[in-house]
Amino acid sequence: MIPSRAVIGGIISIILILLSIYNFTVDNASSTQAWSYLLLTPLPLIFAFKPYKFSKTYLKEDVYDWEEETEEIENKNINPIECGYDVPIL
Repeated sequence: MIPSRAVIGGIISIILILLSIYNFTVDNASSTQAWSYLLLTPLPLIFAFKPYKFSKTYLKEDVYDWEEETEEIENKNINPIECGYDVPIL
C-alpha cells in the first residue's frame, strides 16, 4: 500500500507541472511564473518519498554522559617572539 503522503506529493507535483504547461501555452513565452512552477515540482516529491523513520529521529534527544576534566591548564603568558612567531607589521 502506498502511503498517503506519497500520493498527495505526487498529486501536488502533477498539479505544478500542469500549471507550468498551462502558463507556457497561454503566454506563448517562458515566464518566470511558469519556470517557478517547474522549479517547485521536486519539493513535494522529496517530502513524499522521504523515509518515515528519519522524520522521527529529530524528536528524541540523545543524552550523553561527559566526563569532566579534572586537570587544570596552566595559563602562562608566553612571549611570541621567544617561541619563534613573527610579529605582524601593520
